[in-house]
Amino acid sequence: MITERAKRIRPFQVMEILERAREMERKGRDIIHMEIGEPDFPSPPSVKEAAIKAIEKDYTFYTPTLGLPLLREAISRYYEREYGLKVPAERVVITEGSSGAFLLLSLTLLERGRVLGITDPGYPCYRNFGHLAEAGLITIPLSEEDGYEIDPVAFEERGVPDLFIIANPSNPTGKVYRKEGLERIYRAIEGKGLLVVDEVYSGLVYDGGFDTALSIADDIIVVNGFSKTFAMTGWRLGWMVIPEGLIPPVQRMAQNIFISPPTISQHAALKALEAKRDLEEMRRTFKERRDFLLERLEGMGFTITCKPEGAFYIYAGIKRWKMDSRVFAERALEEAGVAITPGYDFGSYRASEYVRFSYTQGMERLREGCKRLESWLKRL
Repeated sequence: MITERAKRIRPFQVMEILERAREMERKGRDIIHMEIGEPDFPSPPSVKEAAIKAIEKDYTFYTPTLGLPLLREAISRYYEREYGLKVPAERVVITEGSSGAFLLLSLTLLERGRVLGITDPGYPCYRNFGHLAEAGLITIPLSEEDGYEIDPVAFEERGVPDLFIIANPSNPTGKVYRKEGLERIYRAIEGKGLLVVDEVYSGLVYDGGFDTALSIADDIIVVNGFSKTFAMTGWRLGWMVIPEGLIPPVQRMAQNIFISPPTISQHAALKALEAKRDLEEMRRTFKERRDFLLERLEGMGFTITCKPEGAFYIYAGIKRWKMDSRVFAERALEEAGVAITPGYDFGSYRASEYVRFSYTQGMERLREGCKRLESWLKRL
């Protein structure tokens, strides 16, 4: 009775590692969490206050399917304020987290006979959204030696997909594409497929500025959200900016799947867009953690030739220890009490050679985690 579609969905390994770590904690073991990609910061105070006021004012009913008009307009102003771009509010669609955006896009633009393109390594859920739509799949392998940069020549070799998704900044590598790199990718698939850029980590860039893909062309789709940059993971709210021609079919799909985005979260998000001081403090803290962890990991012997510029991850090579990344992660958890994610969660290309570290723990915990790892590695 189980569908082939369901059978093709791979487990999210980082969640399995988290569950194992939680089980160990319940038995009294202290675990340093460097596996999960969730900010350890609470949502800004103004966000929580806005949610409470919304409840007190009985803002607990459905909003329009595409989102609260006030929020869509606020996001339009956000793009003008941050990037000098005029993005019509009509093109902004509020979604149930960025995952809701990818589900709507996949079901609207993919089907059997069409092809989804993703990077390897890359965020694991992208491929699974393609499986849900029964689409074919092509992957573009990325290497540390090339700076995890997509070479557009790859499309000549593997073909142009109907929909190509990249993350900027990237999970798991922290790679940040500048405008020139995005333009090369766009030109390589223009007229044959659509480019989707996941910018959910766009507010967490540490070296240089950030170029939104919306500055390149109106037919590029951008997905963003409040989870990472705004420390609102549990509020389950995202958005996407789509071409005008996609608005009617996306709206019909959203009406039937979601009805509307969460109302309280939308009212809270209006304040999140104004909480610049809180967000900048969070960004500075993540940068300090990145710099600390980079130096410590390199000192232990991990290979990191491409410095991560954004998000809150370090994708580190472990080839020198001659151990598969899944085994490496399992042993690090069991023997050192440090939870990390094996490369297999992000694809198959050289996945055995890499693990991902997330620096979403306070500095004291990161120091302790590094101390434990260093001691464990010396015993190997």
